[in-house]
Amino acid sequence: MLYLFHGPDDFSRAEKIAALRAAMGDPTTVDMNMALLDGRTLRLSDLRQHTDAMPFLAARRLVIVTGYLAFLGGRTEGADGDPAKTVFNPSSPDKVEQLQDLLDYMGRMPPTTDLVLVETKALDRSHAALKAVKALGGEIVLFAVSENLPGWIIRRATEHGAVIEPGAADLLARLVGPDLRTLNNELEKLALYVAGQRPINKADIDLLVPYTEEADQFGLSNAIGQRNARRAYDQMHKELDEGSNPMAILGSIAAQIRALIEVKDMAERGMSPTEIAQAKGWKSDYAASARLKEAANFSMARLEQTLEMLLEMDVAIKTGRMDSLLALDTLIARLCTR
Repeated sequence: MLYLFHGPDDFSRAEKIAALRAAMGDPTTVDMNMALLDGRTLRLSDLRQHTDAMPFLAARRLVIVTGYLAFLGGRTEGADGDPAKTVFNPSSPDKVEQLQDLLDYMGRMPPTTDLVLVETKALDRSHAALKAVKALGGEIVLFAVSENLPGWIIRRATEHGAVIEPGAADLLARLVGPDLRTLNNELEKLALYVAGQRPINKADIDLLVPYTEEADQFGLSNAIGQRNARRAYDQMHKELDEGSNPMAILGSIAAQIRALIEVKDMAERGMSPTEIAQAKGWKSDYAASARLKEAANFSMARLEQTLEMLLEMDVAIKTGRMDSLLALDTLIARLCTR
């Protein structure tokens, strides 16, 4: 059986691979019939040594190859995405021929072998491997991080035997972000806490889920984006109590306003959340969708007027005509007033 798993959602992909491993049967023979190969240093002859081998005391073999298709494209970044660790294919420079050799071989692979090709980035729809695996009756799965992160949280909670309120799911998504592994761990903890007696609510999130570094960094900006005055004031005083400089907070708000203007402009020009995320260099569509939702709370004119007001406040503070704390209070009141 052929499998082609591609896309950045490593958590869901790992679960799928674990299920394939579990389906192999007797755990005592799994390791003897399983191979994990690094595609960045692989030749087809090396791959065939593993896939052509007969299972030992088992019905099937499982061979998992990571990054081979990207490798055949000519170059592959290191496992951590560092371009400085780029690995070049040591075999024939004709990558198109090598890819075709692989695709031809897949049709002759022993029926007792399950071959899983793993790519950490989504393949182009026209990629030859997608067409070949489909033609051979293989399974293709795109593991993309869900744009609707709260929806994923609600569905995942049911797998832990729990129900989570929509507002709590939205809060958890904001706190953790698109890290599905961490989200799953937090849901497991929350499910154990409520023990099926009631739905998970916001109070449970506040009690059991710590603010991540990223959430702390963007907590005030997110509250302003949602026009939640109470939360914005609470977050502002939290940052001040922790020693943040009022001018630094004003700077972060200015950056948020500029980001909302930029995202809103992209959306008005017809760009999708996926295209916006790519343009901004964000890892998932969720960040773009969240910013678009925040930008929808403001007109473009109001955002531009606010940015002008920020510049005026900056000058007023630096010339001694306005207190920085008063400027913060005034700014938050203006931004969060409906």
